[in-house]
Amino acid sequence: MTPPRPLDWEVILDRLSSFYHRGDWRVPYLRNHAENPFQVLVGTILSQRTRDENTDAASARLFARYPGPQELATAPLGTLETLIHSTGYYRTKARHIRATSQAILDRFGGHVPADRELLLTLPGVGPKTANCVLVFGYGLPAVPVDTHVHRIANRLGLVRTRTPEQTETEIVRKVPRDYWIPLNPVLVQHGQNICRPIGPRCGACPIIDYCATGVALRAGRAPPRKEDRPRASRRRARRPNAGRRRRSRRPAGALSSIH
Repeated sequence: MTPPRPLDWEVILDRLSSFYHRGDWRVPYLRNHAENPFQVLVGTILSQRTRDENTDAASARLFARYPGPQELATAPLGTLETLIHSTGYYRTKARHIRATSQAILDRFGGHVPADRELLLTLPGVGPKTANCVLVFGYGLPAVPVDTHVHRIANRLGLVRTRTPEQTETEIVRKVPRDYWIPLNPVLVQHGQNICRPIGPRCGACPIIDYCATGVALRAGRAPPRKEDRPRASRRRARRPNAGRRRRSRRPAGALSSIH
């Protein structure tokens, strides 16, 4: 039984970049064409728990009216909520965006810090958002880990982790720094198109020979993650009585409350 090949990031990034027509990942295009760090920061806050198209539309509306921290820090909350409503959790996001804008003005002279630990002190900024600012705003090596990167890293067998934060820690430890910048854009695109959460298209995957999950599925074996196993296999793995309804332990005669 052939095991997956040892992970070779040169080959993996070459194949994925070619497959998605991204060009040469070695060219530091992000460093030479970095986006506005503040807009990357706000856009990533908006992107939390929503689709890319919702983020793009809301960002365009927001920045057309309030392009920088000076404008956003004093923007009425109600107006911000209306502009970003389509992203979901808009009240929380609006508060975070306004508070972060004010903090950038008060603490950093209106400039977004190019430092992960300082970014993490801003309202609404977690590890993924901080790393997105470093990569896409400044072209600095970091690993933004979203659900796609987390899932694919586990499917490949690179990590065995439960959270994106744990995955980031392991990737930083195991993957050479030269590969950090292209890792997120390439894996996110792969996760959206081929290595999908449900029904991954392993037959079309250009890196299946490096993937512990793909190799196992192709050989008819159970892959490492339970959630990637075929439904029939998952049903067989359940306990015999798992589908039976549990008896209520409520004392006889007790009534349930209706709310």
